[in-house]
Amino acid sequence: MATIGVLGPGGVGGLLAARFGAAGHAVTVIATERTAAELTARGLTFQGPDETPFSTFPTARPWLTTPLDVLFVAVKATELLPALQRVPAAVLGAATVVPLLNGVDHLPLLRAVYPAASVIGASIAVEATRHRPGAIEQLSRFADLVFADGTSAGAAVAELARTAGLSVSTHPDDATVLWRKLAFLAPLALLTTGANAPIGPARDSHESWLRPLVDEAASAAGVHAVQVDADAVTARLTSLPGAMQSSMLKDFQAGRTLELDAIAGPIIRALGAAKAATTVEVVQEILSAGR
Repeated sequence: MATIGVLGPGGVGGLLAARFGAAGHAVTVIATERTAAELTARGLTFQGPDETPFSTFPTARPWLTTPLDVLFVAVKATELLPALQRVPAAVLGAATVVPLLNGVDHLPLLRAVYPAASVIGASIAVEATRHRPGAIEQLSRFADLVFADGTSAGAAVAELARTAGLSVSTHPDDATVLWRKLAFLAPLALLTTGANAPIGPARDSHESWLRPLVDEAASAAGVHAVQVDADAVTARLTSLPGAMQSSMLKDFQAGRTLELDAIAGPIIRALGAAKAATTVEVVQEILSAGR
């Protein structure tokens, strides 16, 4: 049995806390004072596709007080710095840190904050939501984790996730794991948010954006020596259920801060604004509509 921490029990973090708890691992959730109190009083309820809802009872605290084997970081990129104040490096020690953030720029930051830890590249593809603190629903039929297993820590945490019944694949390289996720996520997030619609209506109303967004994300990955199949990404985006929404669209419609820099920023910085023209255009459209 592993001791597992989850920083940020939203849709993704709550899913992981529930799955690992149900698999018999000791789970500690680190969250705001209010959310920690809710979880302590009520526990965590999880609903998956075609599953009977189940409840687990993780330890919930507003800050980490005991060492862990593995820490999953599942906060928004915009909330990362304040969230890390809840996990002191001296307490975390030599744990394996698995960030499931959007973007590619967080690994160097986490390695600087936690020098004794093993920070590995990882990504997750899932649509999940938190209805209230402690009430999590997985909306998509898929929840696919990818771990960089080029180190023993990465290989071990991939196997740990498999034992919890999670869908896991691996790649030895951090950059490949992160950029292949971003090359799919950025077109999805930017297209849906720019169109202010789920993926189906967004594809129909802004078809001219779709392929250029994919091509620019793939080209940016190539700058970092990561090969992305733009045709395969386009086909995947075209096949998504029409009602699917990106997390950025949900944040946009709720008036929350958007992860625009984490998602679009790496593409624009890699290519320059002139070669990332459609990405820049859609970002400007989103910023204009948000005013």
